Amino acid sequence: MKKTLTIVYLVLFLLFILLFQLFVIDKRELFGLKPNLILISVIVVSLWFGLYKGAIFSFFIGIITDMLFGNSMGLFTISYSITGALVGFFNYNYRKENKIALIYVTFMATALFEFIQYIIFFISTGNYTNILYLLYQIVVSSVLNIIIVYIVYSLLYKIISYFEDRLSTYEM
Repeated sequence: MKKTLTIVYLVLFLLFILLFQLFVIDKRELFGLKPNLILISVIVVSLWFGLYKGAIFSFFIGIITDMLFGNSMGLFTISYSITGALVGFFNYNYRKENKIALIYVTFMATALFEFIQYIIFFISTGNYTNILYLLYQIVVSSVLNIIIVYIVYSLLYKIISYFEDRLSTYEM
């Protein structure tokens, strides 16, 4: 029963994030960048559920993102999968209540994601952008993602804790 609920949580979370990203976030920019809720979902799921579930979730959300945004190179699949796997690896040494660690992990995951995309773009096209723009993008994206991930993670923590408490009440 608990595994089924976990899968239902992940599917609902994925649908909400994709729809919100497509219909709300993609039409807005902040400091010249769009917040990446899909990356935030990869960070949250990988931290919450660990390496294997996080990597699988990241792989599938990468494929869906590549299909939705018309990227046939697999840029998002590769970027999200690597980021999700590495963030999921931190799950073993991560306490869900530690908000400072969440900030560090979000900053590192955002920087890793942006750097991977930069490298893949460079390899596939032979073009490169200014390294200062990449650093600007990493810093601004990290700040945006830290603010949003803090909110999303706190909400998800409360929702999952609530349902796990209710489920444990019914099992007794």
